[in-house]
Amino acid sequence: MTNHNFEQSLLRDALSDVARKERRSLLGISLFGITLSIGGMVPSKIPSLGIEFQLSDQRTLLLIVAFIVSYFIVAFIIYAASDYLSWKLEIKSWALEKATSENQEVYRNYCPQPGTPEEEIERDMGKLHKQNRIYFRLVAPISIARALFDFGLPIAVGAYALFLLVRAAAGNSI
Repeated sequence: MTNHNFEQSLLRDALSDVARKERRSLLGISLFGITLSIGGMVPSKIPSLGIEFQLSDQRTLLLIVAFIVSYFIVAFIIYAASDYLSWKLEIKSWALEKATSENQEVYRNYCPQPGTPEEEIERDMGKLHKQNRIYFRLVAPISIARALFDFGLPIAVGAYALFLLVRAAAGNSI
């Protein structure tokens, strides 16, 4: 086990290609839905096709877009949950392996030799602990921010779009 693999696990893209495509689709259709509901850009007619929408047709269009947003929210949650669990299991596995390896190294390097002062051993162990604590303090916030960006943001945007679309279809203004 190498530290390089552990760091790669922490920093790799947690989403698979399928989940990344679902995320992109969810964000795209959500922004379209937000534009329709906030901007009031529901078409009343499409002259090139000779289609004219009545008010009820416009509301139906908003509900159809809301249904599509709902579908992509559910699809993204399913794919992202699987990828998130896989990512976390990989990180936990590497962390366990790394901790085991480091404990063995610490034992070999810092095992008290006859005549070694106890204060020196404690000082060396404290330095080692402090180095790891600083490292993990930096990794955790970055990992959390990335998880929120990759997993939380699309769901929040989708939920907001869904709320606005349903509200606009019901005839309520923002």
